Amino acid sequence: MNQGKKRNLILELCVVVVSLAALLMLLYFVMAVSFQNGTTSSDITMKMAGQIARRIFEEPTQDQIATTALMIRYGAHLGLFFVVGFVTTFAGMAVFRGYYRIIGVIGAGAVCYVLAYYTEYYKQFVEGRHFQQSDAALNWYGSVAGILCMVGSYFLNRLLVKLS
Repeated sequence: MNQGKKRNLILELCVVVVSLAALLMLLYFVMAVSFQNGTTSSDITMKMAGQIARRIFEEPTQDQIATTALMIRYGAHLGLFFVVGFVTTFAGMAVFRGYYRIIGVIGAGAVCYVLAYYTEYYKQFVEGRHFQQSDAALNWYGSVAGILCMVGSYFLNRLLVKLS
């Protein structure tokens, strides 16, 4: 094996290891946030909602603060699972090469689907939390958006490489 191929193999192995490590850290963060006590989670959200509402409205009403809290919660579900879908797809595409990348994308979709619903299902066993189908759907939509963004960026990159 010549020096260039050996160096590329080591670089590819490093990308795979770093991708999987980042994915594991992200999944740990998702689990930690999902399984925190209901009172703690609600207090954090309401504190943030109050601060944001005071920046938007001169004297926000409780209804405006509650609506802001709801938007924060929805945004957190979509945003966090967008990142999960993106990183999971990147890791899947880094592990599987060539035409087998589709296996990585399908695997990422399966992992995201299970994670989107499992985190919500398990909340019913955490004090002060409960299962909400709408939150599970938001998790899944965020994951799908991340997966599509990663796949789209891959094909855009391939197109730009061919054009240059």
